[in-house]
Amino acid sequence: MRSTADDLTTRARIRDAAIGLFGREGFARATVRGVATAAGVSPGLVIHHFGTKAGLRKACDQHVLAQTADQGREKSDPGSTGKLIQDYLNNPDQYTEEIAYIRRSLADESEAGDAFFDAVVKQSEDIILTGIAAGTIREFDDVRSIALVIASNSLAILMLGRHLSRTLGVPAPEPNGIGPDLLRQLTLPLLEIYTHGFYADARFLNAAREAIEGNTNNGREHAP
Repeated sequence: MRSTADDLTTRARIRDAAIGLFGREGFARATVRGVATAAGVSPGLVIHHFGTKAGLRKACDQHVLAQTADQGREKSDPGSTGKLIQDYLNNPDQYTEEIAYIRRSLADESEAGDAFFDAVVKQSEDIILTGIAAGTIREFDDVRSIALVIASNSLAILMLGRHLSRTLGVPAPEPNGIGPDLLRQLTLPLLEIYTHGFYADARFLNAAREAIEGNTNNGREHAP
């Protein structure tokens, strides 16, 4: 788990240990005692810093989301994108626990899991708005829905890492199935789609718009 040089306090050590344990064992199975053992502290010290296991998870969520927000801001700047890609290719292991934690959060059907997903979508929306303001992303009629699509596509890669690696025939390191070889294979095709689009013209968009607007109008006509 990535931590800054000035973020090596006992609280940060416990938090990072919890992120690793939650990612490996899941939120239900992981215990405060297990976190304490991983961090080399007493269970009482974990409770002293975070109050409860739920409080510890909330702190972990905040930290992981802050990390992804930093990456998102770099992705909205073309000058920083190359650096971010190189950093992952050169140091993939430092992202392993973060990816495992995100996967667990997305698979967790709870209010905390829902809140985590909502926060990722909100981050995507902020990134899009930042890019629009900077002129690196074009304007959209419905930024919120676009953010939801973009976030879902990005998160799907994290969730399906093993299958993507298997299909492309590249190494799929455990526990996430996501490694540098997968990034090398998918980065340029993904950016090509985002940059140039998929369809050659607007005929599919126009057909869908007409169908949706027509259905909406018919519903209004038949409404009592």
